[in-house]
Amino acid sequence: MSYLVLARKYRPRTFAEVAGQSNVTRVLRGAIREGRIGHSYLFTGPRGTGKTTSARLLAKAINCEEGPAEEPCGTCERCLALDSGAEVDVIEIDAATHTGVDHIRDLRDQASYVPVRARYKIYIVDEVHMLSTGAFNALLKTLEEPPAHVKFLFATTELHKVPDTILSRCQVLHLTPLPVDVIAGRLDEVFKLEGVEAEAGVSAELARRARGGMRDALSLADQLLALVGDTPGLEDCERLSGENSAQAAEAVVNCILEGDQEGLLRALPSQEGRETEFVAGLLEHLRACLMAALCGGSGPPGPLLPADPEQMAALAARGKAIGARRMELMLQDLLHARERMRLLPSHRRLILEVALLELSHPESTMDLGQLAARLESLESRLGSTSASPAFQSGSVPSASPEASASAPARVSQPDETAPVVLQPQPPPAAKESTSRTARASSGSAADVWGAFLEEMQSVSPSLHAIVLKRGNLESYRSNRAVVKMKGLTPDEVSMITERRNQKLVNKVFSSSAGKDVEVEFEDTAQTRPGSQDPFTEEIARSFDGRIID
Repeated sequence: MSYLVLARKYRPRTFAEVAGQSNVTRVLRGAIREGRIGHSYLFTGPRGTGKTTSARLLAKAINCEEGPAEEPCGTCERCLALDSGAEVDVIEIDAATHTGVDHIRDLRDQASYVPVRARYKIYIVDEVHMLSTGAFNALLKTLEEPPAHVKFLFATTELHKVPDTILSRCQVLHLTPLPVDVIAGRLDEVFKLEGVEAEAGVSAELARRARGGMRDALSLADQLLALVGDTPGLEDCERLSGENSAQAAEAVVNCILEGDQEGLLRALPSQEGRETEFVAGLLEHLRACLMAALCGGSGPPGPLLPADPEQMAALAARGKAIGARRMELMLQDLLHARERMRLLPSHRRLILEVALLELSHPESTMDLGQLAARLESLESRLGSTSASPAFQSGSVPSASPEASASAPARVSQPDETAPVVLQPQPPPAAKESTSRTARASSGSAADVWGAFLEEMQSVSPSLHAIVLKRGNLESYRSNRAVVKMKGLTPDEVSMITERRNQKLVNKVFSSSAGKDVEVEFEDTAQTRPGSQDPFTEEIARSFDGRIID
């Protein structure tokens, strides 16, 4: 006798057995109870959450000889036939292999015939988003006004790919990822029925790895039992993948925060081909830290958060230590890396390593507010330095362009090897007063830059993302600002050099500065070797000095 996997053996046979989808089951049972059964339903949600199972249960309930009943009896001929897959009036179709318009035309022609034995002829179409445009169009009229004896039940994991014309003709039911404690509880029941003596924590670990899918959890349980028998331990769970993905994710995050690039590379999974899975684990860990930190560990856990209060507290503490804004930026970069890995599967390992090494540089994920605070602090220190009798060797003049312009100086150069020493002369009182007034009215460069980024985020999120990640305000003086761009991709270069986008950037920057300003993007990849940044060159010109490398 062939072995029946746990996911099929313990598939729910009544609405009451469906775990974690009470909203969906309430709607379906209420429709049956009130006699308001629609002619078409669409079940959507992540894999393994019960979409097809819910559709089969609805078909079973409305065709039950004792019904339509909120709970099918499970003993009549119709219920037994559907459970065994022998019900001729319930037709299941895999849209992935029936994508063409001809298949839908055949379905439409067959739908006109009355059912052979059951009350309704029911079509269950799995992964309906795989149908072609022509197939959807061929289905529209029948779906809107089907024969009285026909019901359509659709299931999909990608709702956004289903045309609106189809969605408007269906009742859409959303199934959500299952909480870890719900999956763990179901696994405990299955282990008890199977006579499995699992160590405490095994069910919770399998539930965590399933990421909200009951079918995935039961499949992992099958693998575990096949690997170690009927007495699985917590350590045995690690043998499913060879490494502890949760611990590896924590180790990598620690290395990122410490800037330990060597340790980061050593912490990555040694097995090739698991990069996508590892990124998913990192995303899950950072998301859990973010949610725990923002919610403070209060209230019921989310579908992908642990139910243990101690684990929630640890995640919250870790999240607060990292900072919400930095975690958001880390999540964005990891999502982009995962998309690049999908497009370039042969370079998954390289993409993962480069993305994580980039994250290990604090400035790549530093909050804009922190950067602005650092700039203001630096500006204040440089301002106090410029007021002293003389600059110290190797010091930098004030970052304020107006202050630099109003402070004439002479350059003292004792010899060819000594660094430049700048000794400014006391400026006239009238010029000093004018400089202070101008600076107060125009605001600091950091303030203007921060206001520009904030407004750009609402005007053009795509441009904002490029400037935030790649750009740095190099200089801002009078009616000209230079933004140095580093590490631009070809697509990003074409985007920032597009004339319409340049006009938009000038407009937003001028609005933030309160005056007309022309913004120039300087790509470091196009800068000639040995050239200096505009700010340094401007300082050298202002003080009639010479730059010594």
